[in-house]
Parts: sequence; C-alpha cells; structure tokens
Amino acid sequence: MGANIKWAELCAHTNHSFLRGVGSPEDWIEVATLLGYSSLGITDFHGVYGLPKAWRASKRHPSLKLLSGVTLLWPFRNQEASLDLDPRFREVLFRECIQLKILAKTRVGYSWMCRLITLAHQNPHKGQAFITPSLLKEMASHLGASDVWLMPFFPDFPDTSARSVGIQSAVQFLCDHYLQDQIRLPRMRRCTLLDRRRAGELTELKQRFALKSFATQAPDAAKENLIQLRDVMVAIRVNQSLRESESFLATNHESYLKTTTDLHARFIDVQEDLFCAEEMAQSCAFSLSELKYTYPSEWIPEGETAQSWLTKLVQDGAVARYKGIIPKEVEVQIQQELKLIESLGFADYFLTMWDIVRFARSQGILCQGRGSAANSVVCYLLGITAVDPVRMGLLFDRFLSRERAEPPDIDVDFESQRREEVIQYIYNKYGRDRAAMVCAQVTYQRKMIERDLCLVFQGVPEGVSEKVRPEIAAQLRNVPRHLSIHSGGFVMSSCELTDIVPIEPARMEGRSIIQWDKYDLEELGLMKVDVLSLGMLSALHETMKITGFKDLADVPAEDAATYAMIQKSDTIGVFQIESRAQMSMLPRLKPKNYYDLVVEVALVRPGPIVGQMVHPYLKRRRGQEAVTFPDPRLRPILERTLGIPLFQEQVMRMSMVLAGFTGGEADELRRAMGAWKRRGSLEVIGERLRIGLQKSGLPKDYIERIFAQIQGFSEYGFPESHAASFALLAYASSYFKCHHPTEFLCALLNAQPMGFYSSYTLIEDGKRHGVVVLPIDLHKSVWKSAVIDGALLLGFCLVRGMTEADYERVRQARDEAPFSGLADFIIRSKVPRDLLETFAMGDSFRIFGYAQREALWASLAVNSGPWIRADTEVGLFADLSEADAIREQVRSFRLSTLGHPMGAIRKKLSTKYLPSQQMKNQSRNGVWVEVIGLVAVRQRPPTAKGVCFITLEDEEGFLDLILHKEVFARSREVLEEHRFVWVRGKIQKDGDAVALIVGEVRPAQMAELDHSQYSPRVG
Repeated sequence: MGANIKWAELCAHTNHSFLRGVGSPEDWIEVATLLGYSSLGITDFHGVYGLPKAWRASKRHPSLKLLSGVTLLWPFRNQEASLDLDPRFREVLFRECIQLKILAKTRVGYSWMCRLITLAHQNPHKGQAFITPSLLKEMASHLGASDVWLMPFFPDFPDTSARSVGIQSAVQFLCDHYLQDQIRLPRMRRCTLLDRRRAGELTELKQRFALKSFATQAPDAAKENLIQLRDVMVAIRVNQSLRESESFLATNHESYLKTTTDLHARFIDVQEDLFCAEEMAQSCAFSLSELKYTYPSEWIPEGETAQSWLTKLVQDGAVARYKGIIPKEVEVQIQQELKLIESLGFADYFLTMWDIVRFARSQGILCQGRGSAANSVVCYLLGITAVDPVRMGLLFDRFLSRERAEPPDIDVDFESQRREEVIQYIYNKYGRDRAAMVCAQVTYQRKMIERDLCLVFQGVPEGVSEKVRPEIAAQLRNVPRHLSIHSGGFVMSSCELTDIVPIEPARMEGRSIIQWDKYDLEELGLMKVDVLSLGMLSALHETMKITGFKDLADVPAEDAATYAMIQKSDTIGVFQIESRAQMSMLPRLKPKNYYDLVVEVALVRPGPIVGQMVHPYLKRRRGQEAVTFPDPRLRPILERTLGIPLFQEQVMRMSMVLAGFTGGEADELRRAMGAWKRRGSLEVIGERLRIGLQKSGLPKDYIERIFAQIQGFSEYGFPESHAASFALLAYASSYFKCHHPTEFLCALLNAQPMGFYSSYTLIEDGKRHGVVVLPIDLHKSVWKSAVIDGALLLGFCLVRGMTEADYERVRQARDEAPFSGLADFIIRSKVPRDLLETFAMGDSFRIFGYAQREALWASLAVNSGPWIRADTEVGLFADLSEADAIREQVRSFRLSTLGHPMGAIRKKLSTKYLPSQQMKNQSRNGVWVEVIGLVAVRQRPPTAKGVCFITLEDEEGFLDLILHKEVFARSREVLEEHRFVWVRGKIQKDGDAVALIVGEVRPAQMAELDHSQYSPRVG
C-alpha cells in the first residue's frame, strides 16, 4: 500500500520546546527529508521559538514542506494554579493537561496563533502558555474557516471518570465555538498498553462529534540515538536523578522519526488517517517568508514623508557638525547613503533610532552609537554616532548594502544607571503591543552541563556512567535550556507585533520579550535596535558634571600629558585599555594619537592574535621591519596599519579590490566572519575569496594568515568603526584620569560594579595619583561618594549590606540634629544591628572617640543595659594591628582608607621582597625573582591556549604574571583558595613592558593574612 502514500508528520517537538524535545530544528528538517517525508509540522510547546531556524533549514530541502504550529496547554480542571510547586508535582500536572496543537494554514491563521500564544502567556507562571475556555471563546471570532487546524491531544493519566468527562467537555467546547472542519483528532500508535485505550476513545469521539482523525507519532526526538537524551531531560525537569525519575520516563523508546515503511505498516488498517494527515499538510499554505512589517512613523510631521524628514534632519546635522562648511566628500557620501536608504525603504528605521537618541539627550542621558553604525555618515549627522566616518575612511558597505538589502543594525550605548528610562520611554511611546525586547536563548555549555548531569547520574553505576555520560554531555552542548533577555535588542512595529511573533512577559519586572532571538530576526529580515548599557558612560557623565564639562566634545583633543600617561600603562579604571592584556600592550605600542588608540583597542583581540598580525605590526611600528605591501593595490587599504590587516573593514576592502567582490558580497563575507562557529557559513564565500586573492597574485602564506585572522574575528574581532567609537571613550576617560583624578575616581566608585578592578584597587590607585580619600563620615557623607573641597568623601553606598532606606534614616536623623555621640547615633538612626558591627569594624565610630574593637563592644550593648561611658572604655581593648585594621575596613566597605594591606605586611617581610615598582625598575631581563602580592585579576582567554594571566597588586602598583598551562594546572588550587601569594618567576621585558613568567606559586603564609576579604576579578 505504502508506496503511493506519503507520510506527513504534523506534530514534532524540537529542542526549542525547552527540555521537552530532542534535536535541533535543523536536525528535524534534515532527518525528515532523508526519510522521505512530504511534510513536517513544528509544534513546539508554548511558542514558535524554533520556527525561524527550521524555516532556514527547509530552504535547503525544498522537497520537504514545513508547517508552522504550536502546542498550548489546556488545563481542564484548573490545575495550572499549582504549577509553581515542587517540580515533580508540576510535571504530573503538566501531563494531565490537554495539549492543543495548532497548525497555521494561512497568514491570517498564523497571526491568530501568535495572538493566542501571547494571551496564553499572560499568567503567573513564566514560560508556560495556558489556554482557557474563555480565551478560546474570545479568540474564535477572529478566525476564518480555513485558517488553522486545531488538534487536541488528550492526557493519558489519570484514568478516571473525571478525565473522560473533561475530554468529552473539551471536544464539545471546540465543536460549539469552532467549525468541525477545523478540528482533527490524532491517532497515535506508540506500541504501549495505552494504544488500545486511545483507539477506543478516538472511535467514540469521532462517532459522537462527527470528526475526522489523522495519523501521527507526535515524536519528541529527531533520531533514535537521541532517545537517551530525552530521558535525561525528563530527570532535569523534575530535578531528580534518572533512578528517582523512572515513573516519569516513557515506557519505551518509540517516540522518534521512523521510516515511512515502518509507519505505513503501523497504520496499514487506517489508510484514511494517512490520507487525512497528507491533506491537512497540503492545505497549509503559510510560510514565514510572508512576514513583513514596517517601523513606526506616525510621529513624522504632517506634510513630510519618512524619507523627506530624514533628509532634512541629515542636512541640519551636517550644518551643525561642520559649522556650515560641508566638505565635498561628505556631500557625496550623504547623497549616496540617502539614496540607498530610500531605495531599501529604511528611512523609518533611522528616524526611530534618532528619536530614541533625541529623547535620551533631552533628559541629559549620555549616549553614543558604536559598531557598524559608525560607518554611516547619516548616523553621524543624526547624532547617533560620534565618529566621522568620512574622515576615518570607514566602509559604509559594512553597515548597509544594496545586494544584501537587509536591515542595518544600530547599536547605541546609554548610561547604565539611566538606560531604564530609555527602555520605558520606548514601551510607553509605542505600547507593549508594538514594542518588545528580543529574547536570548540560554544554551547548555560546559558548566551547566556538568551541574545538571551530576544530579541526573547520581546512583548510576560508575561503569555505565563513564560510558554514557560523555555522550549525553556532547548531545546537550548548545541545546536551548530557557529564555533570557537580550542585552538591549528592541523590536518596534507600526502594527501589533503579535501579527508577526508572540510576546511573553520576561522574568524581569517591566520587561516583555518576543520569542525570537537576534539570529532569527536576521534570518527573517526583521529590524531591531540595540539599546545597550555602558557603565563608563555613567562614570564619564558624572565626571563631566563635577568638572563642568558640557559634552564629551569639550574634552581637549590629542592631549600630550594624557598620552604620556597611557604609554606608561597608567590606565587603571579607564575604558577598554585597563585590562591586563591592554596594559601590557600599551608600553610596546606607545599610542601617540587618537588613531593609535583605535589600533590599540582592536589589536588585543582574537582576530589579530589568531591571525598572527600583532608581532609583525609592532615590529613595523618600531622600525624593526620594513613596511611592505604584497600588491600595490593594498597600499591605500593597509597604509594606516603599516601593511598589516587588523580590521574587518580592511578584509572587506581587500575582497572588493583584489578578489572582485561587490559591496554586498563583501558584507556577506563580514557576516560569515561573525558566524563562523554558529553556521560554518564561511566555507563557500571563503573559498571564493581564497580563489580571488590567489588570482590577484598574493603570496599563499599571506592569504593563509588572512584566513587565520578571519577565523579569529569569529571569536571576537573589532571592526574599525567599533574600535573608533570605543577609542573615543578610552581617550576621554584617560584624559579625566590624568587631569581630574579625584573627580574621575569619585565617578568610578559611584558607577560600580564595572570594569576589571575592585573598589579598593581603584582607591589605592587614586592615592598614588594624589587623590585625598576621606573615609565615610557619619556627619557628612551622602549616599554616593562626593568631591568636597578637592578631596574624595566616600559615600554610604559603599557600606556592605546597607540599603538606601537605611541611609535615609541616618540622613533624616542628622538633619534634625547633629549626632552627639555613639549612643545618640544608634538610637536616632535606627541602624540595624548588623550594620552597627559593620560601621564599628570599618572605623566609622572613631569620630565619637571609639577605636574599632571598643566601638564594636559599645554598639553590641544597644538595648542590653546602661551605656559604658567612652572615657571608661579607653584602653579596654588593645588596638588592632595595621593589617587587621585594613582587613576589617575592607570587610565592611570593600575598600580601605587606612592603606594597602601589602603596605602593612611589607614591614614584616624580608628585604629581598621588593615592591612591584622597585622590582620592575631594578631587575634585568631574564633574572629570577621572588615577589609577594595580592591577586587582583585573573584571566584565561580562550585564545591563550591554556595560559593564565594574573595581575598581582601591592602598595606601589601592579605586576603582570604569566602562567603557562602546566604551571597554572599546578597552581590552580592555590590561586582559587588564596589571595595573597608568593611567586617565583623570570623577568620578561619587552620595551617598557615588564612581566613575570611564573615558575612556582605558593600561599603567602603569614598570620596577618586573611584571604577571605580580597576576591579577585576573574575573567
């Protein structure tokens, strides 16, 4: 029989059902095609999360028809109210729900489905989509007769009369409110004892309601070898081991895509159900390619079109930027960009981003565009970006191209502490139905896999676990686990977004997200804007307010003192160039101007490192190697980087000039660079580039280095436009550190957490620059740190465990009257007991005449009897040692104004242990030395092949440590358990850069050392 009957599987669950399906959407499409299926319906639970990926894969397999669907839960006895209880009970209740599976037949049907999903998510249980009879009744009037298929799947348990009544009532409800020709009942045969019961129920329902049935397996796994992973996911869902979760596992391993021969044989007696499934599939005409939308534009002035209004704003911006004298090359670039924007219909998009930036600036929120948008003169003239792309010679095709004809991507950073105002402005202006954030899919990676599998394999025999666990771990890698929120991606529409994609509430208060991530939007050609946060913008804005600067443009350009500071690696706290790797590069590269900073920002990145471009560039910069060009056509492309390709834009220009690529093809290459690991899409276009470059006569080894660099870009490489934007902030923050160190340090502390360094490291660095740091003063300090009479007065926000409500009680009490003493402070401020201990050991009560131990003793007496007078307490306790006093202040405030812990410890060390700065000045290259210090930062970059980089801190500054793979392996336990360490290593000098190649690490064993309070930043 089966040769002429195709198999259409209408109800598949991919791994985008989040722990309820196995196999990626791409896997399902590929396997179904190989098995000869005619159609495949993706009906993931709770949403359409995997549809874009399945749609992309289906374009490579035109013989298979993709059907768009969803599975929603219908709790017929109101059990959803308990779904936030124990995960095992939650799983039981989930299995008792009716699963209403829906397939979209038309564009209208797909829109209806998205709206229903959105409404189904409006319940207290995040990530769970529940439908109710009232919701189904309300939505029935919005649906056409031929728009969707409704397929109710009934729960197997419990086998009670209440279940039978519930099923009958559900089908009756569907028939009362929807057309019978929209409803189909599933016939499943999974070779279990339940098959006979299902068949009997199906026959009864078909006869009673005159409904048709269709054949399906509703599989959970794309391949048979993934069935074990499905069982593991069940255990993860119920938070138990495999043994403990046996009652939740399937009775057999039949739920995967079978061959058509097997399926035809299994349903040989119900051929009409096979035909029904095929007819249902063929009636589904909807494709995701039909999705189109436009950006909001209702606020454009009357009489203007989006393009005319954009043109006017750009012209006004040009006059303002260039003081009325617009260079000819800028005029040409403006016209070219505007013409392309008009032909692609993207004017609304640019106006939307301009409006968001305009709002931020009107509220005094510092912001700056970055990324590929910095290649556009239109973005520059609209005030979205701060880099002049014409002056910088940036490549517009990297941002937008006619061949690609896809939406541009504009990223704008806003002050981290005020970005929420911008987000709520967008929600309020466009409404929750027309604006939502983009989701991010959290996938299984090594640590998460290890955590979950440790639980799952508890009690499993060691031999079995050792054999099975590695395979399961490999299958889990990159599998979606749950949704998160994109760092700032927003989608806005002129119509309701739910016509295109469902919206659901995020776990974070005040957020709603669409069910697709940024890669899905990219595939479908849908536009997003990125409203990102940057802590340094908050710090810079506060610094400018204190120092009187109105705008970043007021910062003097190319300041010699600033560059002198940068060349000495004196960049703790500044933007981008404060990392250990950047600080190591600064004295070697010695930036002298803004473009040098652009190179510096981009050079310490996997792209140039993997491509082995760093050392050749440094040699040419130092004059140790001649600047050459393998082809004269490369000179204008690579001249500024001394003949070495460092940026994505340079590779794109090379592809256009030497390999004959069009602007669109060059942009395709750029996209492939950024998707190396995600899609492997570089293979085809990369080979075209390789052939083109070979034909141009470039040396083979040079071409291979370029390809190594392209691979590095996929890890993390900066385009020139991005580096240029970040270099502006790096320079501005360096300028303020150089000329206004007190104000800059104040702003940094108030913008925490951010950057590489802890508050106590920033404080100690500030002191070395002459900053006078005053401890928290109960009489004068406010919530944030402040600059008072040229000194930095620390704020209450630095007190460990203190809230703004606690501070408000202190402020109100002292506003009424100054505190007369410790007892008066405690009684009137009503500070909690744990904070009293913090203030006491942080030395804040010395203003009342109490040393740290005395203050603690007195504060503990609150509500415990009469106060001990201060004069009788003097001398009751011995003073803390200097090291202990510093440690206790760090414990209380995460910093100390009493000194650096190593300064106190140094007094008890042998004179052979020199402070870092003295050691660097006096030691020769290749000499072995011993040092003791505090681990401030620890990093193991993925491109470093296991090498660990550590910043060791002491009272004089910092020392870079390099631990090769085998040394780090030996030292790992010490570095994880001890903050103060003894290190023996060999001095390595490269110009003014000094590092220690470590041979041995031990704990620094001294009674004064307490490691618990000094946690390093780990990267």
